[in-house]
Amino acid sequence: MRSPESLDLSNNQLSGEIPEHLVEGCISLAFLVLSNNSLQGQIFSKNFSLPNLLRLQLDGNHYIGNIPNSLLNSSLLVGLYLSDNHPSGRIPSWLGNMSDLSDIIMPNNNFEGPIPVEFCQLEYLEVLDLSENIISSDFPSCLNSPYIQQVHLSRNKLQGQLKEAFYSSSYLKILDFSYNHLDGSTPKWIGRLSQLSYLILSNNNFDGEMPIQLCLLDQLRLIDLSRNNLSGHIPPCLDMTALHDKDYDVAPGLAVSVGLAGPSMRKGETIEFTTKSISYSYKGRILNYLSGIDLSCNKLTGEIPHQVGNLTMIHSLNLSHNELSGPIPPSFSYLRQIESLDLSYNYLLSYTIWLFSVWPI
Repeated sequence: MRSPESLDLSNNQLSGEIPEHLVEGCISLAFLVLSNNSLQGQIFSKNFSLPNLLRLQLDGNHYIGNIPNSLLNSSLLVGLYLSDNHPSGRIPSWLGNMSDLSDIIMPNNNFEGPIPVEFCQLEYLEVLDLSENIISSDFPSCLNSPYIQQVHLSRNKLQGQLKEAFYSSSYLKILDFSYNHLDGSTPKWIGRLSQLSYLILSNNNFDGEMPIQLCLLDQLRLIDLSRNNLSGHIPPCLDMTALHDKDYDVAPGLAVSVGLAGPSMRKGETIEFTTKSISYSYKGRILNYLSGIDLSCNKLTGEIPHQVGNLTMIHSLNLSHNELSGPIPPSFSYLRQIESLDLSYNYLLSYTIWLFSVWPI
């Protein structure tokens, strides 16, 4: 058999280590997909050499150890998918020298240490998903790929402040740093991310006031800043976001397209959001219909702005466990799409019968 360009053995019952002869001599192989098997051991031997490999998809197996240096032979690599395995150690800095890398998707592993500063060299990076690892240290402020669309770094041990980053990343749609140890003020540079649709910074140690720059993001449909130390008032201008526009379109490009011919080319990333006290994971096209604001478990004060009632497209609103006072705004009667409303554990004074009225169908 001549050297294939694509080999897909995913979703089988393969076990053990990958035999060297499986891809030996396959110099034309561009797509290797071994997802969702029971493969184990080291990812590849030191003799592994696929010089024309564009995508390596090994997610959903039982690999251990480090990412092998033999992958350096695949300098044309565009997509690396290692999610849901058991590799450990530091993420190798030489990945930052693979100039064509657009997708680094390696959540739910045991990687530790910092994000290599060499990742700042990845000009074509579109998706970075290192969530559910043991990544620590500061986030490299130099990371600002002009093409990046999704950043998923939840459930790690990142610390420090989110300094100037993503200053050239006008296509960024998803930014998720939830469940880390980040502190300082919520970064004002978020206002530059004109395409941002999902902002998830919950379960950190952010303090200070909510940045008014959020109001510049007219594509924003999900804001989760819950379980931080935010203080001050809720910005009344939040009705400038997509949550107010009843005719807004679904966010384009949320299902990740690698942009290459081959099997299983679309990879959907996951967003976690809590509604009705239950944490749900959303993936794929359903993300286009996810909308909400969660500011719970902070130290927000003052009255709820009446402009919040203008968020006619919002499905979930959680302002619980703050220090909000005054009446519930009558404008809440305009929240026609609301499915979950939690204002508990505040100092609100009154409500009127309109809050429980049913809109005619």
